Amino acid sequence: MEMISYWKNAQEIYVDGGLTLIIGKYDHKNQHHGGEKALGIHWKDYPQSRGVLSPCVVPKTTRSAILSGLLHQAVINGNKEQITKLSEAIDFFRSET
Repeated sequence: MEMISYWKNAQEIYVDGGLTLIIGKYDHKNQHHGGEKALGIHWKDYPQSRGVLSPCVVPKTTRSAILSGLLHQAVINGNKEQITKLSEAIDFFRSET
């Protein structure tokens, strides 16, 4: 499904059933010169706006809690692929520019 243009260079970092987390730059209404780094969340093809997938932006504090919790779970489960993806996502947010 096509994703709303407000998300730039979005990539999936975590999928659990229908829940998907993405990282990328979010530029609300394409008015902020490329946007800011953001964690997004969607469920398969929800939410949508006019038939286009429109992932929700997760607030910064919640973003940190989600990523650290998922990384902890991946380490406990020994899931090296998830450890790599989540570590890369955390690194993505280390520098806010």
